[in-house]
Amino acid sequence: MRIVVTGTGGASGYAVALQAEQLGYEVLWADADALCPALLANSDRAQLLPPASEGVAYLEALAKAAKSFGTNCVSFNTDAEVRYAASEVDSLTELGLSQWIPSVRTVQICSDKAEFTNYLSQNTRFRTPRSFSASDLEAGFPSAGVFVKKRAGSGGVDSMVCSSRQELDAWLYRNSDGLIQEVLRGQEFSADCLYTGSDLPLVVARKRLRTRSGMSTVTETFHDPLLEHLIADLVQELQVVGPSCVQGFLQPDGVVFTEVNVRFGGGCAAAFWGATHLVEQYLALLSTGERRLPDGS
Repeated sequence: MRIVVTGTGGASGYAVALQAEQLGYEVLWADADALCPALLANSDRAQLLPPASEGVAYLEALAKAAKSFGTNCVSFNTDAEVRYAASEVDSLTELGLSQWIPSVRTVQICSDKAEFTNYLSQNTRFRTPRSFSASDLEAGFPSAGVFVKKRAGSGGVDSMVCSSRQELDAWLYRNSDGLIQEVLRGQEFSADCLYTGSDLPLVVARKRLRTRSGMSTVTETFHDPLLEHLIADLVQELQVVGPSCVQGFLQPDGVVFTEVNVRFGGGCAAAFWGATHLVEQYLALLSTGERRLPDGS
């Protein structure tokens, strides 16, 4: 079976492509960076694509690459590609490309951190960090500081703790529509998930022990049935079909969710060889078009 894996210059795309090859798939390693190590290391089966921001040019290049490689199966592994693909599902179908991504509405909620926070605030089952407006902090600045992040983007770009009002004002000058939230303490976690839309989502939770630019660089899987059940409920509530990565904190008084990515996470390699065989299941369903997990999964 052949498959095109995009975003192989990133941790999640690389891990998906690597395990696909280990499972016997023939993989076309694709990325928008000509100097991406994954493309250079797999030059005999590498494909340079335009950025997804180029729209039709990206779509045409992807379709051409898939056809030349002899497949119609594509695994999208960057936020920008998932956003574009979700808006062009009909075009992908017309081109004969098989993919597995959530609806435009789900992708919109998960891609916009402000909309994600607002959406979950309407459901008492799921907690998000307390948010502030700049005017809320005029009367006093929290002693623990505030955590700020851009409304859109991935990898934690320009996310930081501001310890003073001066730091916050400087950050807001660069990111006028950014989010201002409470600083969370406790164990940070990610959970790689797979949801067919009908079966109970598969969930593999892992501790984020060390991060760089918002991506896990040191991680450890763990088992917490109550947390996994709550994460599965969140994935179902948002209807995040296909792969996803849920992030949050284990606080002394409960779980706080910070975001959901509509792709596997940067530290997902730790989850791939667990008992759930997460990516093996994903690749099998993606390549066959089936959307139900085998009995016993």
